[in-house]
Amino acid sequence: MWVWITGKHSDAERVLSEVVGPLVKKDPDELRGRICVGSANECAELLTRYARAGCQRVHFWPVGDERRQIELIATEVMPRVRG
Repeated sequence: MWVWITGKHSDAERVLSEVVGPLVKKDPDELRGRICVGSANECAELLTRYARAGCQRVHFWPVGDERRQIELIATEVMPRVRG
């Protein structure tokens, strides 16, 4: 799953419209709420929905600053995921 954890809504929108959308040839509206682009809390809520639907494993692909994004996933997102 593409991932970009950020506290700035404008940064999340930029990543959806300028990075991931063009990369996968999808409108940002189709991607919003389906991939982990947004705040740590938004991403945890998304992953909780996936877990409750039966998803047992997710592979993350940060769209940049890989080390920091993996750190954020581990420390800010995953502790909030409920299954």
